[in-house]
Amino acid sequence: MSTLKKIFFFSLFILFLSLLFWGIYTLSFKKTELPKKTIIPLNNSASPDLSKITAVSSAKISLASDEPVISPTLSNTGDKIWYFGASGELKETDLVGSVSKKLTEKKIISLISGFWSPDKSKILLKTNKDSIESYFLLFDVKNDQLTMLNKSITEISWQAVSSKIIYKYLDSANKKSSLNVSDADGKNWKKILDLTHNKISFAQIPRSGLISFWNNGDAYYPTAFQTVSLLGEDTKSLYKDSFGADYLWDNSGSHVLVSQTDVKGGTKIQLGVMNYNGGEYKNLGLPTFVSKCVWSKDNKTVFCALPGNIPDNSILPNDYKTGKFTTADTFWKIDTATGEKSRLVETSDISGTFDASDFFLNTDESLLFFVNKIDKKLYKIIL
Repeated sequence: MSTLKKIFFFSLFILFLSLLFWGIYTLSFKKTELPKKTIIPLNNSASPDLSKITAVSSAKISLASDEPVISPTLSNTGDKIWYFGASGELKETDLVGSVSKKLTEKKIISLISGFWSPDKSKILLKTNKDSIESYFLLFDVKNDQLTMLNKSITEISWQAVSSKIIYKYLDSANKKSSLNVSDADGKNWKKILDLTHNKISFAQIPRSGLISFWNNGDAYYPTAFQTVSLLGEDTKSLYKDSFGADYLWDNSGSHVLVSQTDVKGGTKIQLGVMNYNGGEYKNLGLPTFVSKCVWSKDNKTVFCALPGNIPDNSILPNDYKTGKFTTADTFWKIDTATGEKSRLVETSDISGTFDASDFFLNTDESLLFFVNKIDKKLYKIIL
């Protein structure tokens, strides 16, 4: 073999060895690169299970729970949602709705609804027995404790503080009702006034010592909207001679939404706003119920669902309240000062049918949550 060939084969052998050792070095010592969108959590030694992470939906309306819910609310920390599941257990999920866990082992049987205290430390639970007799329980979330309230309490609400309640008491002996206040567990009660109507709604006016109350909206009977002090003094009429009316105060107590039918026994509903004295009424031009609305923290903006597919000649709000039909809603934002309205979701982006209720916002008001009465699940709208 010539000298030139020996040099060529020797060089080829050296090149082969170099490539071999370079490959071994690369596989053994080179730093592994992560995908550009991978996020490693701080202070967490365990690697995340990527198969269990649900991608955030880009849809304007999306599910926030994978099961029917009762009385959902933003948690006291503002970064979770609390709700009761169909099993009667209190659960927690994140704002995405991808993960849920039980907060208590207690199961509330035949749960109908719940009313959270302002600080979310307690909830008043309405249950029924054999679908006939309903009664209220006080659930102290922090102490995981249940207390049964007097069975003669038929309606209930919270005062501005989480240690006091307002309730309607039905005296079984004389069949008369009264409005009362007490501690959350029903102790240290005091009667505010006797009631002339059996079916009423009531709520403390925010940032005041007044309770507002009104007979439940009936399209055939005039609604009287009144206030009384927590001491039972100075009863005052704010608004009267409307039919089928319902009310929702803003967070400051300076304005109140009112929904009412156009005439006695009417088939059309209208939404308006007025001041704390019941004056300066303004029709907002959006025919909906206050039960389909929520106030923004700015006390000027409201977010509402506009009901569609209401059967012709339906008596409002009676036929809706008794469940004779469900609605197909669209979603709107209203400036109550100017009356300006804008869609939250284009109709082309609404897939499915929503009969919305139980609205609430997250802390920075970037998300609007509601319960769809059709499937009882929680949904969210990206604002």
